[in-house]
Amino acid sequence: MLAVKLLGAASAYALAWWVSRNEGPAAYGRFELALTVLTIAALAARLGLDGVLVKWMAASKVKGEEGVQRRLVGRVMLVTGLLAAPLLAAVVWWASPGLTSWLGDETLDQTWPWVAAGVPIFAVWGVSSEALRGLSRMKSHALLQPGIVAAGAVACMVGLGWNIVPAYATSLVASALLGAVLLVTALPKDAEKPSALSTEWGWRPMLRTGWPMLLGSAMFLVMSWTDTLLLGHFLEEDQVGIYRVAFRMAAVVTLVQAAVNSYAAPLFAERHAAGDRAGLKSALRQTTLLNVAFSVPAFVALVAVPAWWLGWFGDAFVVGATCLVWLAVGQVVNALCGPVMYLLNMTGHERQAQRIVWIAALGNLAMNVWAIPRFGIEGAAVATAFSMALWNVAAAVAVKRLLGLSVWDAIRGGQNSTNA
Repeated sequence: MLAVKLLGAASAYALAWWVSRNEGPAAYGRFELALTVLTIAALAARLGLDGVLVKWMAASKVKGEEGVQRRLVGRVMLVTGLLAAPLLAAVVWWASPGLTSWLGDETLDQTWPWVAAGVPIFAVWGVSSEALRGLSRMKSHALLQPGIVAAGAVACMVGLGWNIVPAYATSLVASALLGAVLLVTALPKDAEKPSALSTEWGWRPMLRTGWPMLLGSAMFLVMSWTDTLLLGHFLEEDQVGIYRVAFRMAAVVTLVQAAVNSYAAPLFAERHAAGDRAGLKSALRQTTLLNVAFSVPAFVALVAVPAWWLGWFGDAFVVGATCLVWLAVGQVVNALCGPVMYLLNMTGHERQAQRIVWIAALGNLAMNVWAIPRFGIEGAAVATAFSMALWNVAAAVAVKRLLGLSVWDAIRGGQNSTNA
């Protein structure tokens, strides 16, 4: 997983470098705006059910009920791929003139048909990826990472001379097809299939679990992309491109965390379903220490010479050095707090996680609306870093209060926690 994350990060930077060098910061900014809309629409189409699959795939394995897995996956694919995703694609198509007007760039008109067509593909791709993670098929899950899609796009641009939008679309379709094949082969074929699902795996608990996960994920996504959309509204696309390069560069700090969290979520769900509190503590300690071991050196390397790092993308990007420093601060707080949001979601505390992200997202929105017109991309960076630190610290406090587990004890090397 770490190797794939490293490849994905390198591919994302290669994509940004290639587009920026050949088409300029404005072109990369337009691509990021389109990708933002696609990501938000696909997330809404998944209805939080991809998160339910991670939790239920792991729980059904612990309980020896693997026979329900095929039916659960089929149910989610039906709702997502045939109902919700086409509806969201139609919404994007209908809203595209308003989006173009709000973002102030008529050249985006050519991009929205690609975005609308990509919503069902992106949604099903995401469900396949999360289902494989719930099944603990981490090698297969690793092949369905955004960085792999970026690598395919880079190959199409460099090898075939394509522009970024068709190159990314082709890579996404190929990745979605691969995900479908990997998921079908990963689901158990010889497990005893129940004639009917018990109420534990029914529609009502699935939607009841998925709804807070959807709201939490939606607000988390809003928090992650609010800065980009508001920058597109208030500033020119070249400023969006500079900021997004700085944002992606700062994400290096949590690169190992992204890899670790991929296996942490199903591991937390399994330990919680088995009632293994000691295993839960051990998993939290391992993941937190791995995060810290990489994130702190990466943070120091970035903030020591931020202009040098951004200079690789062109002289125009050096002005984003201050943004890179602030965004790196937010990311290192994220890493130091550990996988606390996954821990809440996988142990039955989805609603508490949802409330934390909602508060942080609304605060992030308010701060960006105030800061961007006054301070430009630096204002967006400070607002985003502050909200990122806020929700991570709040989630760490909630983990301590609800589960009696402390990420700070894990960093210090102990687990002297009280009973929940």
